[in-house]
Amino acid sequence: MKAEVRREQSRRRGMRGQDGRYDYQFGSAAPARIPARTTAPARAPQRPARKVSEQTRKNRERAKGMNLGIVISFMFVMTVFGMSLFGELFLQAKNTELRREIASMKSELNTLKMENEEEYSRIMGSVDMQQIKNRAIDDLGMQYAQSGQVIVVPDATDDYVHQYKDLP
Repeated sequence: MKAEVRREQSRRRGMRGQDGRYDYQFGSAAPARIPARTTAPARAPQRPARKVSEQTRKNRERAKGMNLGIVISFMFVMTVFGMSLFGELFLQAKNTELRREIASMKSELNTLKMENEEEYSRIMGSVDMQQIKNRAIDDLGMQYAQSGQVIVVPDATDDYVHQYKDLP
C-alpha cells in the first residue's frame, strides 16, 4: 500500500520512480514546487591508492622535468625556424623592391620610346626628298638606273644579304 501511495505522489510531482525514469504527470497544471533531491548520485567505488616504489617516483619526477638535450634541440629547431622566417621576410622585401624598380624602369623606357618617336618624326618631317634628289643628280652626278642594271636578289630571311661572289 505504501508503495502505491509513493508512486501516486511521484506521478503528481513529476519525480523519478524507483527505476530512475521520470513518471508521467497527470493533469495540466505544473507542480507547485519541485522537491530537492535527497539522495546523492551513486559513485564508482574508490580503489585504494597503490604504494609506489621510490625508484618509480624518481623516474616519474625526472620524466616531468625537461632534459638538457631536449631543451638544446628545441632551441636549435627554433633558431633554424627563426632564421628561415627572417630569410623569407628578407626575400619578400627584396622582391617588392625589385618589382618597384622594374615598374620605374618600364615607365622610363616608355618615356624614352615616346621621345625617340617624336624626334624621329621631327627629323623625317625636316627632310625634303626633292632637295636630296636634286643634290644627288646635280652636284654628285648620279643617274637613274637603266633596265639592265637592276639585279633582283632573292629575299633572305634576315635583313642583310651576304655576297660570296660577283653578280653577273
